[in-house]
Amino acid sequence: MYTSEQKQQFSHILRSIAESLDIPDSKYEEAVSRYETIGKWLDTNDFKLHVYRPTIYAQGSFKLGTMVRPINDSDEYDIDLVCYLQIDKENINQAELKEMVGDRLREHETYRRMLDEGRRCWTVTYANEFHMDILPAIPDYEKLNDSILITDKKLRNWQHSNPKGYARWFIERMKHVFEKGKIAVAETMRANVEDVPDYKVRAPLQRSVQLLKRHRDIHFGGSDANQYALS
Repeated sequence: MYTSEQKQQFSHILRSIAESLDIPDSKYEEAVSRYETIGKWLDTNDFKLHVYRPTIYAQGSFKLGTMVRPINDSDEYDIDLVCYLQIDKENINQAELKEMVGDRLREHETYRRMLDEGRRCWTVTYANEFHMDILPAIPDYEKLNDSILITDKKLRNWQHSNPKGYARWFIERMKHVFEKGKIAVAETMRANVEDVPDYKVRAPLQRSVQLLKRHRDIHFGGSDANQYALS
């Protein structure tokens, strides 16, 4: 059996390791600024996407606060985004939806040079920094609120997803602990609790996922780790 002092030491070590995995605040803020800029470009009045009210929002680890630094300096931060368009599935197919978003991105001189097409999404890669996977999506009225239909080149039928719903569930699991963490950070910053950005707080659930992700990265190594994704 471990003594209470040993348990505290282990807890401190794990917390220190997890804190070292955090994405720097400057990178987080830069990523948000850049994907908001992409969103504005997609929603420009003089392009046909505007009528479908496109919105860009984060999903996956960036949204959940479980993102970790790349294991190697040569690797990039991976930001997962959804490009949501208000179109009924009866009025469009997967290929058309994906091309609509891709066509608009190619209209931008800078994004055109940074753009690659993946199986489900469009990837905008910023040199030596991070890449953003932009997943085209439309409403999924047959499922729960915020459910979406997404594209997949290898599958004939629309695929279902609900990143907003999953994020709400995940955040609800740690709500009380997270709020306490925000109060502690506010005291350290000498700021009001409501002025503390969510990304400056990490609950034990988030830290656990971060540690598991780094274990995955080390165990499997390189690109093989992508086969064992954790949010």
